[in-house]
Amino acid sequence: MSLIGIVASSKKKGPAATGGNEVVTVGGYKYHLFTSGGTLSVSTAGDFEILVVGAGAGGGYCYGGGGGAGAIEPSSGYTTQTLSTTNYTITIGSGGNGATSGGGTGSAGGSSSFAGTSTITANGGGGGGSGDVLGGNGGSGGGGGGGGSAKNGGTASGSNTNVGGNGLASAPNYGAGGGGGATAAGSNGTGGAGGAGGAGKTLTTIDSNLTSGNFPTSFAGMTVISSGAGGSGGGTGSGSSGGTGAGAGGGDAAGGNATSYGSGGGGGGAVISPFACQNGGNGKAGLVIVRYAA
Repeated sequence: MSLIGIVASSKKKGPAATGGNEVVTVGGYKYHLFTSGGTLSVSTAGDFEILVVGAGAGGGYCYGGGGGAGAIEPSSGYTTQTLSTTNYTITIGSGGNGATSGGGTGSAGGSSSFAGTSTITANGGGGGGSGDVLGGNGGSGGGGGGGGSAKNGGTASGSNTNVGGNGLASAPNYGAGGGGGATAAGSNGTGGAGGAGGAGKTLTTIDSNLTSGNFPTSFAGMTVISSGAGGSGGGTGSGSSGGTGAGAGGGDAAGGNATSYGSGGGGGGAVISPFACQNGGNGKAGLVIVRYAA
């Protein structure tokens, strides 16, 4: 064998795998994006970097708080695991449904996970409170409802998470709290206006390759992940904006649905005359990204 052949045959082969909803090679890495549950099948062992995003929660009903955002694990953006040649299970949390009746919260977002050498789990967001109901606890907390008495937002648990904003009782235009986002807490409600949702994490601050241009299927129209939704102004008060990609708060309308991964739905408002409660918006599912040197 020639010297060139010896050098070529001795060159270490990098890691390799199959699986995912979108597979892209860009910037020196191969990416596998999972937007629904599935399996990463490793054909060549090596070092793999993993990011996990929990799902966003649903917004509350009738002066409802905004849904909280899902956690992003790990705190630094990616964690490295040395994976052997076998199959690894990915679970994607489902976005929470907005509340459609009083007395509770919007549904919590589901947790997402990657079961590798150890399991990486990102908590889903806490649901927005409906009326006189507290915001749910979760990754980021849901906003507190803005009914007859002030209600606190939910607490946060996990990396890149924040608490939900508090609701404010100020008849007749109650203000619900915004859901917590990845980089900011939800704002408190004010008289007649819902609090804004907490801001999300800009994709390119995690990884400069994560753009809609590079991933036209998964990130079409997206610039952030895990942002909270605005709470509802309710009644004749105004609604409020969610973090980018989250559902807007309703004012005298239904809460908006989230459009970015891990983001919460908007809280529903209420029409004063004739009185009519409005539904909360739905949260968006989670996400798992696996990358390795191409």
